[in-house]
Amino acid sequence: MVTPVFLIAGIGFAWIKRAQPFDNDTVSSLVMYVGSPCLIYSSLTSNAPSLDVLAQTALAAAFVIVAGLAVALVFLQATGWSFRTYLPAITHANTGNMGLPVVLLAFGETGLALGMAYFFVNSVSQYTLGLAISSGQFHPSQLLRQPVIWAVLVVLVVLITDIQMPRWFDATTSILGGLTIPAMLLMLGTSLARLQLAAMGETLSVALLRLALGLALGLSAIWLLELEGVLAGVVLLQATMPSAVFNYIFAERYGREPDKVAAVILQSTVMSVLTLPLLVAWALSF
Repeated sequence: MVTPVFLIAGIGFAWIKRAQPFDNDTVSSLVMYVGSPCLIYSSLTSNAPSLDVLAQTALAAAFVIVAGLAVALVFLQATGWSFRTYLPAITHANTGNMGLPVVLLAFGETGLALGMAYFFVNSVSQYTLGLAISSGQFHPSQLLRQPVIWAVLVVLVVLITDIQMPRWFDATTSILGGLTIPAMLLMLGTSLARLQLAAMGETLSVALLRLALGLALGLSAIWLLELEGVLAGVVLLQATMPSAVFNYIFAERYGREPDKVAAVILQSTVMSVLTLPLLVAWALSF
């Protein structure tokens, strides 16, 4: 079930190790500004769950993030490790590059639509809380520059008003959205190939916390919100993804020990390779 995820990411990893050219900045910009908004629109309008279900997904994601932030703060205060370095890496999971392909393979288009709702909340948090923690400052206007925000607003207008968009518009967004998941997986592989490891013992503890905390909070959200079926499975999978690659980008930009953040990302991703097949089987049991 998860083999295609690792195979495609492995192609990106091998591509860089063979010293082949790959412009991460260009591909990430295409994914962020074109692919992701189109994927959000096409997945949520063509396979639209009810607004109640989307709201439940968003609420579950918000719970996992906020509760994870609180637990991570307590952990980092107890250990004395830098919260500006590790807090984003513990709190924000890789719900895009890795999470979306996994829920698509596990639950099909319905799972992808719900996974996009979770990904949206995680992205908003990452570009507000995550960026503020790493940079030490917060500007609300940053949200308005994120295309995924506008894509969700368009989706809500279409779903609430039942507007029929032109066929050419739906077809174009579907095609452009289709490039997003393969590109995300290739980027995941190329990014991991370029990471450097540091402070193994410390970062391994943080990587283990990211996965264990995600699992515990995902199950807690399912229990508290009484989630069932595909929705419960998507929440469990998305909550338990490894640390997001964008945490490294922020750490690098603002000088927050990027080598340590890179180690957390790589270690949690490698551990996910071993645990994800069992996790997907568990999620499917819902």
